[in-house]
Amino acid sequence: MTHSTADVVICGAGIAGVSAAYHLAVRQGVKNVVLVDERSPLTLTSDKSSECYRNWWPGPGDAMVSFMNRSIDILEELARESGNIFNMNRRGYLWATADPARIEDFKRTAEESSSLGAGPIRYHTGQPNEPAYIPASAEGFENRPTGADIILDPALIRQHFPYLSEQTVGLLHARRCGWLSAQQYGMYMLERAQANGVELISARIGGGVDVSGNRVRAVRLSNGNGSEIISTPNFVNAAGPLAKQVGQMIGLDLPVFCELHSKVAINDHLEIVPRDAPMVIWADPTCLSWSEEERTALTESEETNWLLDEFPVGVHTRPEGAGDSPIILVVWAYHIEPVEEPTFPLRACFLKTAEVFCEIFSSEFASIMTLTCS
Repeated sequence: MTHSTADVVICGAGIAGVSAAYHLAVRQGVKNVVLVDERSPLTLTSDKSSECYRNWWPGPGDAMVSFMNRSIDILEELARESGNIFNMNRRGYLWATADPARIEDFKRTAEESSSLGAGPIRYHTGQPNEPAYIPASAEGFENRPTGADIILDPALIRQHFPYLSEQTVGLLHARRCGWLSAQQYGMYMLERAQANGVELISARIGGGVDVSGNRVRAVRLSNGNGSEIISTPNFVNAAGPLAKQVGQMIGLDLPVFCELHSKVAINDHLEIVPRDAPMVIWADPTCLSWSEEERTALTESEETNWLLDEFPVGVHTRPEGAGDSPIILVVWAYHIEPVEEPTFPLRACFLKTAEVFCEIFSSEFASIMTLTCS
């Protein structure tokens, strides 16, 4: 068993742990930071997200809007510093609805977010003297609008978003939002952190964390080569979906749980989603338009008959990849049952269902923005 010391030990080399290491070492000058993970950096969940960001957080209090505005400021600083190596854009989040009753929800959430610091609201109804709608640029993030545009003018909707359902009656385009390459962003921070002395150790905290006098004293690591004790007064829990389990190592019962979210990459061979599209979110419940033959086939199995049900609001999609890439990402959070203790790799039954969903959904994607349940 070996012994060493550190000013800070960080558990988890995902995007949160890497960011903590970067800010401690590069921004704050902490010299002896150890980053611990039994997996390769950024490979558990950090590389499987939608890789998006937003300052659009309607709700009580301004904490999330203020937090995200500051976070986006930092993202933009790093993008400028690196020559935008992680391809940050500000295409925005575009909520769309075919339900006239939902327009009031759009207005309410827009005014609420604006009052919390997300930026001004611009209305586009087709009346004279309204502000011009400025389309989002496909690349870059500088000198772009903030706040949101609420678009109710049918002609304007068809002009800029012809790929949406003709039933669409309203759009909410939140502007200080977009996406980036989380992998490249994380690796840029990790390389900067390591250049400033951060040590990355491939190990797990197998022996737990020593706590006495209500203070962290040491962290016990284990790997294939043996074990190590690192004496440290500071321990950062950046374990992502395993944060609750790591919290228990220091006697904390963190009130967190996990949800199983699905991200599907689809070859958009019908070219439904333009390559310069924003993140598009359908705000209405949705049913997929199966043929009678398909409905019969789906009904025959418990693993697939749920595909006939009404799907909840919030299917997300955006283009993925550079140039002429045909790939789009689809994210739909309909597996929302709380999971106390996540398991990796994912359960075989879920993967089989996801495979069926991907196979069928790829041929049905043309309907996802064009149909709502009657």
